Amino acid sequence: MGSKALAPARIWGAATAAVGAAALLRPGPVAQAVSGRRSAPDAAVVRPLGGRQLLQGLVVLIRPTPALVIGAVAVDVLHGVSMVAAAVIWPGYRRAALTSAAVASTSAVAGALSLRGAHR
Repeated sequence: MGSKALAPARIWGAATAAVGAAALLRPGPVAQAVSGRRSAPDAAVVRPLGGRQLLQGLVVLIRPTPALVIGAVAVDVLHGVSMVAAAVIWPGYRRAALTSAAVASTSAVAGALSLRGAHR
């Protein structure tokens, strides 16, 4: 794959890493932002999720192979599904969980779309 074909995946990786860094370094404000007036998840929940996003984004940014991008997309899909389940199980955190599911789903779509240039 040429460098032009890798650019969309790298951009997606950088965006994912940035979101993850924000959640890892500033879990309180991030949790409050996604929760609104509802209960905000504890930093002990937000930080590991941010760390996962940061690591995932850095891996894709550094080495955006199709296999790694597909793996990262799969992780986002699984996270989105788990957040829908969390919204059902813990209704007090429904808004935060559904926001996280929406972000993960959007990220998965962006990651999948970043592969389009690699297969042309």
